[in-house]
Amino acid sequence: MSHQKYETVLVERHHLPYRLMHWGIVSTGLIIGWTGLRLGNLYGISWPDMQTALTIHVYLGFIFGALWVLLFAYVVKYEWKWFSPTRFPYSIKFFIKEILAWTGLGPHIEDPRGYDPEKGEYVEKLIPTEVQVLWMYLLMAAIMGITGFTLYYQKQFAPIINWANQIAPAFGLSSGIDLIRVVHRLFMYLFLMTMLIHAYAVTIFDVVGSMVTGKRWEKVVRGRRRH
Repeated sequence: MSHQKYETVLVERHHLPYRLMHWGIVSTGLIIGWTGLRLGNLYGISWPDMQTALTIHVYLGFIFGALWVLLFAYVVKYEWKWFSPTRFPYSIKFFIKEILAWTGLGPHIEDPRGYDPEKGEYVEKLIPTEVQVLWMYLLMAAIMGITGFTLYYQKQFAPIINWANQIAPAFGLSSGIDLIRVVHRLFMYLFLMTMLIHAYAVTIFDVVGSMVTGKRWEKVVRGRRRH
């Protein structure tokens, strides 16, 4: 198939299990976020009632965490060469070039994604900043999970609360529970901000459809080594 600038080929970009885990995380994350805002009495949200919101929030939290574990296991098995931490330097350099390009302080950056139909493999599958995004998501999900379950299962997580009690005064807080709640809420906002940026980026880089159908028209690149 021809394109205005380059030849493209239809490729299976995301397998069904990956897509199901992705949309499972999105849907459970949105509900957890809504019920979390309800539990915090934020932004005038008054539905559902507190007990229902708490039940949904906690038990969906288990599902949300399990989906992240499954997604990470999938990445390790099938996508590690693209998301490995060894790609951080390349990802960071690309991110800096992106900022310079968007601010007009640097040249336009060519989309590095490409597929070699002769080898039947990607030369580059990601916008490199996706490497950072995945690991940021994993870190934030882990922190929200630990702090959230600590708030709910205080007896089981007593060592964390005791440690938080010791450092809470340094942050002007009276108890470890207050500190844990602040950290939980802070990372909720950071996670939400990352989700919004992610939603914007996947729209700009035209990958939303591939997360639905699994397929995408990719630029044909022959004989080039991946980063």
